[in-house]
Amino acid sequence: MHTTPLKRWLVGITLLGVILFAAFLWLRPLLSIGGGYAAKHACSCHFLQGRDLGEISTHDLNFSVLGYYSLETRDSFVHASFFGLVDRRAKFLGDRGCVLVNEEKLPLPVGGDAGARKFKKEPALVAPVKFAEALDYGMQPVPGGGARGIVILKDGQIVGERYAPGFDENTPLLGWSMTKTLTGMAVGALVRRIPRDTLGADTGVRRPSGAGDAFAGLGESGFYSSDEPSLGAKGFGGRGAKEFGGRGSEINLADLLHMNSGLAWNEGYGSITDATVMLHERPDFAEFALRSPVIEPPGTVWNYSSGTSNILMEYLRRELGGNQALYAFLDSIFAPAAPSLLIEPDQSGRPVGSSYGWATARDWTRLGQFMLQDGVWNGDTLLPPGWIDYMRQPAAGSEGIYGAHLWLPGPDMPSLPDDAYTMRGFQDQRVIVIPSRQLVIARLGHGEDKVTDFDGLISRILAADE
Repeated sequence: MHTTPLKRWLVGITLLGVILFAAFLWLRPLLSIGGGYAAKHACSCHFLQGRDLGEISTHDLNFSVLGYYSLETRDSFVHASFFGLVDRRAKFLGDRGCVLVNEEKLPLPVGGDAGARKFKKEPALVAPVKFAEALDYGMQPVPGGGARGIVILKDGQIVGERYAPGFDENTPLLGWSMTKTLTGMAVGALVRRIPRDTLGADTGVRRPSGAGDAFAGLGESGFYSSDEPSLGAKGFGGRGAKEFGGRGSEINLADLLHMNSGLAWNEGYGSITDATVMLHERPDFAEFALRSPVIEPPGTVWNYSSGTSNILMEYLRRELGGNQALYAFLDSIFAPAAPSLLIEPDQSGRPVGSSYGWATARDWTRLGQFMLQDGVWNGDTLLPPGWIDYMRQPAAGSEGIYGAHLWLPGPDMPSLPDDAYTMRGFQDQRVIVIPSRQLVIARLGHGEDKVTDFDGLISRILAADE
């Protein structure tokens, strides 16, 4: 059968259209996740740091396809659009920061006046020159960017400090997964503040057997034992048998703190994974994480999981009676040391315990000092004595590099003394605590992940401290 050139042209155009449409359907989830990242990050950088959207696009959305998203503000929203095919938006909530809209039909959290979270501005300091070489080294460019702030504390005092142009001692900086360590400390603060017999009846968490020993009967560490009440006993039950494959009742707080829950989780960030879907597609992060099936016996396999940190934040929310009470609780723990700290919420209004902590570089360093001082600040005991030592106990299966929401010395930083511990976040955020030297070092910035020579920085700081 003879076909005319026009018919062949029409068939070709139709096939091309079908192929392009199929490609769009295949790519749309990735484009939506990328747009969600762009909208949320741009919203936070614009409203919390006071930066221009164009500058944010150039210097922060400079990897993958993120630079192709167009950004614009509409009222208190920041929109990210990929050539009009995908449009994602995030809303500025005032004193709660920004929230990504992951479900249009659900309400958004309500924040307060942005002025309510204004913290006292700090003056610039003339730091001693002894750490100048180390700071020069730490501020060198890395692929994708570089450090935006480095602060060094010695005996609780700032002895070295450096900032990139456009950033200073009063600029909030995103800690990414360093927020997880704050979540781990918050669990400890709850253990200290709420008597066991006043915890919710559906938690099953028991009062300790010894008055004066806040953790009697809770394991070798003095905190949690293998019979610590499970997720099901904590009010996550009812659906637990189904969602955890009948084994959710075996998961306890110690498992969650040490990333030993046994729950399935993919923490990758380069494609469609549990982590990227949770952060950029789901309105309630903990609810999403709680639907993960149990695939390993709890307490045996280490699997780093942002979902786990958000389950812990949901545990805190339930124990304290809601999001407002949870935010007040977090402020009571961390504001004395770090008044600039803000942990942004998901669409349910719950603070994102895995990822969205912002503070100045100085305050991030002070949070490390807070840990070095065993949870004591200005004479007030805010964490249970010994909680930081508990967080330093290696998790099963972690090869000794991870504790209870806290990183331990590993092969990537051989210069670190054995007593050191670290908060770590995406794109090379670090707070490094070295008790034996009374040093705390914070490095925050932007760039590709795992490209900063931290061992070179640490070795230079330690040499200058001799």
